[in-house]
Amino acid sequence: MSSSPWTVRAPEKSDSSALAAIATAVSQPRSHVTPQAIAQSDGRFWTITQGKKPIGYATLLPLPGLPGLFELAGGITPAFQRQGAGSFLWQTLKQAVAGTTPSASSGQAVQQITTTVDSLDTSTAHFLRHHQFALEHEEYTLILNNLPSLSLPELAIPSPLQRIGRQTAVTTLPELYQRCFADTPWCQPYSPDEVAATWEPDDELFYLGENGDDIGFVWLHFPEASLAEIEPIGIVREKQGIGYGRTLLTTILKQLQAQGSQTVRLGVWANNQAAINLYRALGFQHSSSSYSLTYTLNEK
Repeated sequence: MSSSPWTVRAPEKSDSSALAAIATAVSQPRSHVTPQAIAQSDGRFWTITQGKKPIGYATLLPLPGLPGLFELAGGITPAFQRQGAGSFLWQTLKQAVAGTTPSASSGQAVQQITTTVDSLDTSTAHFLRHHQFALEHEEYTLILNNLPSLSLPELAIPSPLQRIGRQTAVTTLPELYQRCFADTPWCQPYSPDEVAATWEPDDELFYLGENGDDIGFVWLHFPEASLAEIEPIGIVREKQGIGYGRTLLTTILKQLQAQGSQTVRLGVWANNQAAINLYRALGFQHSSSSYSLTYTLNEK
């Protein structure tokens, strides 16, 4: 039996340019393959070589607020795809993390591995599903176009919002987020450090209050000059289903309208029908979907 033409090893300093080129070729962020990112990967970075030449890589990235769940990133450079190298890399990775114990730096072991694809009818999706990745959920991207020209519903009692600065957000948003989303499948809790790391200079965060208590929030991002992104938005559990979500979203849309935003974008799980109904009632339309595929390691 001939030996495998591939070797899987830890990355080396001399791999830097090759890994960057591979990341670009397989449409992955170059930020995943910087020396700093590799050093912070806690050993969860694998390079596959053929004849000592790097032809692909894989890395596992911990997802904030979801212990044991890691995002899979990487790929095989196109010239070496469909030759078995991807399967060889996946099997090596899977064996490396199976039965691992929590590490000193991350404090968690790998229990599930997930990745997101834009379509289930792609070579990547077919590859993952062949290797027992299961469809975990579908997420819609919804778009509201031509915001300045829209006639938004008038609010009987306009709800004043409190603008929250970064320092206050770091200390208060994690608890408010939990009050809104605990026990939902789309809950991805923030820690104070994660709020601080996620915050961009142009971000805006607003709290909705009632009788001195914060009962909802909306976090706005501005990736482009005329585009506003809502991520996330929530109402505390005990106040859901009685109109506060509609009030909060309508108030924010009116504010964005006054600011001159042209387009508003948000994401929502495909099975969150109550939220989808609200967004569609205010003019949002389905733009695209993404699919989370997840592999669960067998417990020993």
